[in-house]
Amino acid sequence: MDKRQRVAFSDDDTDENLRGSIIKGKQALALKETEFKWDNPSLSLIASALRILTEQNKIIMKQNELILRELETRPTTVRSK
Repeated sequence: MDKRQRVAFSDDDTDENLRGSIIKGKQALALKETEFKWDNPSLSLIASALRILTEQNKIIMKQNELILRELETRPTTVRSK
């Protein structure tokens, strides 16, 4: 995929900013998960669960972006048999 086609994160987001955002997101997510209670299966409970899943996905996207940036900076090697 061409780097310009990725719109989730701009080039202005440094690796350190993404790492910091991942750490903060994980901390906030852990707090939300401890507050989450399965006692009453209501719409607000379902909405809360969906927010938690959305936050988890955002963290995974940021981690994937860091991995992709690392792979793009490595020189390609060709293996011969």
